[in-house]
Amino acid sequence: MNVQRLYNTIKYLRFEQLYYRFYYKIKKRTYTYPTTPATAVIAAKAFPPIKFPALGGTGQFEPSKNTFHFLNRSHSFGDEIDWNYAAEGKLWNYNLNYFEWLSDETIEREIRQKALVDYSINDEQLGNIVEAYPISLRGMNWIKFMSQHQVKDERPMGCLYRHYHRLSAFPEYQLLGNHLLENGLSLFFAAHYFNGHKFYGLARKILLAQLPEQILADGVHYELSPMYQCIILQHLLDCIMLAENSGRFKDNDLLQLMRETAGRMGGWLKGFCYRNGSYAMFGDSTFDVAPSPDLLYGYLSMLDIPVNGTPLKESGYRKMNTPNYELVADIGNVQPAYQPGHTHADTFSFCLQVEGKPFIVDTGISTYEKGARRLDERGTAAHNTIMVNGLNSSDVWSAFRTGERAEVQIIEDCGNKISASHDGYKKKGIIHKRSIACDNQKIIIKDLLEGYKGQEASLYLHFHPDVLIENIGGNQFIAGNIRITIDGAYSMALHNYLYCEGYNRLAGAKCLQANIKEHVTVVIELLSYAG
Repeated sequence: MNVQRLYNTIKYLRFEQLYYRFYYKIKKRTYTYPTTPATAVIAAKAFPPIKFPALGGTGQFEPSKNTFHFLNRSHSFGDEIDWNYAAEGKLWNYNLNYFEWLSDETIEREIRQKALVDYSINDEQLGNIVEAYPISLRGMNWIKFMSQHQVKDERPMGCLYRHYHRLSAFPEYQLLGNHLLENGLSLFFAAHYFNGHKFYGLARKILLAQLPEQILADGVHYELSPMYQCIILQHLLDCIMLAENSGRFKDNDLLQLMRETAGRMGGWLKGFCYRNGSYAMFGDSTFDVAPSPDLLYGYLSMLDIPVNGTPLKESGYRKMNTPNYELVADIGNVQPAYQPGHTHADTFSFCLQVEGKPFIVDTGISTYEKGARRLDERGTAAHNTIMVNGLNSSDVWSAFRTGERAEVQIIEDCGNKISASHDGYKKKGIIHKRSIACDNQKIIIKDLLEGYKGQEASLYLHFHPDVLIENIGGNQFIAGNIRITIDGAYSMALHNYLYCEGYNRLAGAKCLQANIKEHVTVVIELLSYAG
């Protein structure tokens, strides 16, 4: 075990994370499910029908084949669904147990209800899926379905209550971050559905504390993943929809906080997304998991929550727009310091769309499974920045761990010019400085390795699979009407890499690697707009 790495990981944790990690291990030894109170069943049966917008989940289940499709992998069960099935990995099993497909109205209601009953009668055989996070997402999906279709069966009601009781006994204070926030949002659902005052008290406590902390001033969720931004925003909007239609727990202070927070989150998406509605896949982000920003804007509008594009600031991202291209850069610190599980070693990376099409991209993610692929996708060489001596700018390790991390200092931040430095290579005596300046035709990126003393250093640029790029001689490369000139590299070449099109889906693409010394300048020109 690398003791120094472990120390540099643990030292950022909060006391409560360490305390609850040990406390819950002891508590789980004696925890037992309660009997479902008759009052909770009565309240659930009386819950009004609420139709929530379906923002995903379709096409995940084929009842005729008893086949489920998640994360670009499929599995067909026989006569019985094994809810503990994990041969496709833990995340696939989680998705099986989220029940997002319950919103698919092309599947007969009776088939969906039968699955809830089957799940409920197998309750005692359930394994990892009674962890707090899958309970949280599953609970919201069950309640939305049972409310809309007025399901009165006491078996899923009892199962749901038992699992929510477990969630209320073990909210994820040992992790914090998006997990704890999702616990709070889901307990808010449980409180309204079962008219449960204890559930409501805990949900209110979590949300009043976590929403102001986790959603930064510019509207981003502090784990800085646009994918999780969309997932959390959907669930927050679901809670607002619930609060305004259930007739239970009138709480104007909390409702106002939720509405204001949702507006800022939508505003951040407006500021971060490209004009075509897509976004750069920074951090742990990939395709076909979260609802699209356009669907979320529609949901915000339906709830009469105003959304204005917010300037990017606290998130650490910066957006540079011209009529011809859009560039998004990451000049922020690792956030939050105590829970960087979705962090990548991507300081100073950037993504570029030209005329609405992806050009330079983040390589994305294809797995959460611990292993070489996960490490590569989180590593510096998978991003559009500089790696020194084969080291990551922040020490990402295991599947979700981060040890020592780069600290950023912004030097200049005005309009279409940004410059900053980071100390991710301070052990090698190097400070990495990068400046990005843009006009309508040209992007100029300058890198300086201050303190350089003969170390190995490489600049990486990853191109979208649709981009056909070639070397036209010397230090120049061309892709369509875009020319890239690199000054300061002593060698450079195009090589193949695997671009992530989703979980478990990879496509071949080109990466330009330039080996450099102390400094390098990259000029990206749009030739068709040359003056």
